[in-house]
Amino acid sequence: MTTTFPTHDPTEWRRRVEGEIGPDRDFERALVARTLEGLAIAPLYTPEDVPASAAGTAATSPRGGGWTIAQRVDDASAVAANARLLEDLENGATGVAIELSRTAHGLASEDEQQGGVDVRSITDLDALLGDVYLDAIPIAFGTNANGLPLAATLVALCGERDVDPARVQAHLGMDPIAALAADGALPGDMDDARRELHELVEHSRAHLDGARSLAVDAGVWHRAGGHAVLELGYALAGFVETLRWLEEKGLPPSAAHSEFVWRMDVGQDVLDGIAKLRAARALHARVLGSAGVERATPLVLHATTSERALARRDPWTNMLRGTLGTIAATVGGADLVTTLPFDAEREFSGAQSGSSALGRRNARNTQLVLERESRLDHVGDPARGAYAIEARTDALARAAWDLMRDLERGGGLLAALRSGRIMDELGAARDALRSDLAKRKRSVVGVSAFPAPQDLDGPADSAAAPQRAEPSAARGSVVVGSIDSFGHAVEAAAAGATLEALGSALVRGAPESVDPLPRFREASVFEDLAEAADRMDRRPKVFLACVGPLAAHGARATFATHLFHAGGLDVEQSAPDLDADALASAFSASGAPFACLCATDDGYAEHAQELCRALDAAGARSILIARKAASDDDALRAAGLAGYVHLGCDAEAVLRGLLELEGAVLGAEEVVL
Repeated sequence: MTTTFPTHDPTEWRRRVEGEIGPDRDFERALVARTLEGLAIAPLYTPEDVPASAAGTAATSPRGGGWTIAQRVDDASAVAANARLLEDLENGATGVAIELSRTAHGLASEDEQQGGVDVRSITDLDALLGDVYLDAIPIAFGTNANGLPLAATLVALCGERDVDPARVQAHLGMDPIAALAADGALPGDMDDARRELHELVEHSRAHLDGARSLAVDAGVWHRAGGHAVLELGYALAGFVETLRWLEEKGLPPSAAHSEFVWRMDVGQDVLDGIAKLRAARALHARVLGSAGVERATPLVLHATTSERALARRDPWTNMLRGTLGTIAATVGGADLVTTLPFDAEREFSGAQSGSSALGRRNARNTQLVLERESRLDHVGDPARGAYAIEARTDALARAAWDLMRDLERGGGLLAALRSGRIMDELGAARDALRSDLAKRKRSVVGVSAFPAPQDLDGPADSAAAPQRAEPSAARGSVVVGSIDSFGHAVEAAAAGATLEALGSALVRGAPESVDPLPRFREASVFEDLAEAADRMDRRPKVFLACVGPLAAHGARATFATHLFHAGGLDVEQSAPDLDADALASAFSASGAPFACLCATDDGYAEHAQELCRALDAAGARSILIARKAASDDDALRAAGLAGYVHLGCDAEAVLRGLLELEGAVLGAEEVVL
């Protein structure tokens, strides 16, 4: 028996929808959402919404469904990092993502809170990778501009262990532009970086068959508050500029492109994350097609769950965001996926030197469940053919391509970074994101939505926090001189030369510097307020003056409770069905300095003015009402009303105002890590 389904006309569907919403409401305003990038999200997609050129353009991941579980390692001590690394590998991780300290980046620093493994020489690298089969798993090093000294030291370690370097799957992570933006400095000038980059690629192509020496790191722009178009556009511009540098040295894109790994951060918006990763593949293919590359090596894509999305208060909710980001990464086609532990934010903020054992186990198991139980490893591109995702992928790719071309007309990504354009564009995107967060249009569960009434700490690790590594013990007196070949660098590294000494021997010029990009964290918009309330001798309280029975005021009282808890304020709710005098007495007994009326619109019309006068006479320092402003605003203001709280209001500004009235010490509104 053949089953047929009726066909539907989208035009007729829209006509009927417009009839349902009524003539007073515009279809676009009522049902079409806008992303931070300004892209339209329609309520319905059909095949006609996907350009013919876009259908399936996000090439299926070459991994064929599976991916590498690359656990992040960033303990300061190489010994401590090795212990965690081995534990991860024994319990399901299939790769490792190693974040290096500023010292390993070639940037000498005494700052104890910089983070990353303190690798200074082959001694540290040997300790970090102790008992690890170097040719068995992918080893991804964090983005840096010190790739040549790092590569030489890794090759020297392979020599000590009698491992063929050609079999090592190392991602060396050299991306000078992204490193300059993130760190604010390079070990030398950009000419040095370009020369070292070329030498590294030449050696990698000749002797490191399993390695990829270069990175295109879009996560730098994400962590600074950028949206998907900026991330993709800047990444693409950096890719094009680096290809051009190598081509000027005689290495065409057809040979150079296989040295790159693209790195992207993926947040809690699953559809956005999937579309962003798929767009990255489409853009990569388009650049290579424009360069005349007929048979391209498949893009290697490394996705990390968003550091920007981590919350410090009630960190358990980070499990939700980490899971959503991991789903987006795997469905979007990432070849390596790094899921951050749910308590990793404490580590990034310097409150703790490493995530807990539970946090790391949960991060591993999130991927293992998606792989072995949800069987996402069996599908190469599950989003392919979905009209909404194909349309969003295409829109992101087109907007990012236009941004890249505009940057090219202005001299490229590096010129835009030096001129301050990148900082300005990211600042505007961050301000827009911060505004949506402050108004709770974009919620952070556990912080601005369904917040806990008090700070909920993450688990305490049973092991002592790892300490910063001591400087490496010298293997003897090593005189490096000037480095005239990669082989010379390997010999010096094997003899014990530090990464800093190797870099200096490359005859680098004066270090280049720019203002480093800020690292924005979404939850900090409200967490900074809540932590200011925590520091007060007594947490400020808001009294909810509820009018009528529970059925009448319950919804608005719940809304108000969550809003005030987001700022760290305590809430006390009145008993139902009290008159004005009884509510004023209950307010006085609560000891709260602030009050908020909660009722139906009819209840407000009948009682709001009387209640405002009673609460004002009882000493309320600020009286709010849970609804939007209405025609009786002037009368309520005259009775003592200070403002309104409602869906879409600037909740951060309301909470900041209440805390300032109580004398809380608040930081600047620009919230960065």
